[in-house]
Amino acid sequence: MNVSQLECFVSLASTLNFVRTAEQLGLTQPAVSKQIKAIESELGVTLFERTSRSVSLTQIGHQFLPEATDMLNIFYRAKQRINSYYQTEKNVVRIGYSDPHAVQFISQTLKETFKISHENISPELVLDQTDANLSRLQKNQLDIVIGIRDAKFSDDSIVFSKVDENRFKFIIAKDHPFAIDFLKTHSIKKSDETLISSDEFWNIRQILDIPPYLLKTFFSKGHHIVPINDNLDNIICSNVNEAYGLVLAGIGYALVPEHLIIQHPNILFLNWKESPHASFGIYHKKQSNRQSPIYHFIKSAKSTMV
Repeated sequence: MNVSQLECFVSLASTLNFVRTAEQLGLTQPAVSKQIKAIESELGVTLFERTSRSVSLTQIGHQFLPEATDMLNIFYRAKQRINSYYQTEKNVVRIGYSDPHAVQFISQTLKETFKISHENISPELVLDQTDANLSRLQKNQLDIVIGIRDAKFSDDSIVFSKVDENRFKFIIAKDHPFAIDFLKTHSIKKSDETLISSDEFWNIRQILDIPPYLLKTFFSKGHHIVPINDNLDNIICSNVNEAYGLVLAGIGYALVPEHLIIQHPNILFLNWKESPHASFGIYHKKQSNRQSPIYHFIKSAKSTMV
């Protein structure tokens, strides 16, 4: 299996058209077909269903696509670093995160990192589920994974450096009937300093942001991080970014960890009175070099959360 074969596979999976894939890659259509047949032969599977009118991914093709994309991204990043090695000495910091809203925290931390480090730090960001990013960290494909501590994850070579103790905030659209009534009956100077109890929002539809890899275990044995009224038609989404969108649509409320809070003029933010605490921080390989870019990033992350 080579890079050209992977590029043909990933491009064809996107276009589902041999002609367009050939145009994208600067190849002929027969050359693309040859590369696809070669990779299918090597893997011993059929990646695409082909008819005279259409091309579609097989089930195994769908499963192989993210892995092929990862392999290409690793190759491209390595090639870029090698090509630029003699031009500028870089300290690449590969950062994994699981929610688009975490970019604000990452950008603030990088800003502080650049202030205290005189090295030429080059950040690379990887958005994926936490379990996938932790796997990359184990394989040395990432340097840092940001998120809530996973109680089930254990690796003697990896350290979790706590940045803060997160609580959850209650968020709801300001034009939601509950928010309108709440604002009428409560004297609020700063909404994010106002407490709300679970009893008050128990009968409102909830938007649960649960990463797909946790869905199978989230509802088992009734173990929930947040209270759930199963009698309501609650909605499950895969990340906080989606939860914000559904909250703004007026569908219901969400409980969001503090490090993923981004102020919005049309959302009411309240402190959840019974909120559990969750350790938020950074996973990284054990190291002793206090001058490394990773150490500087962790130090900056802690100052950012103060």
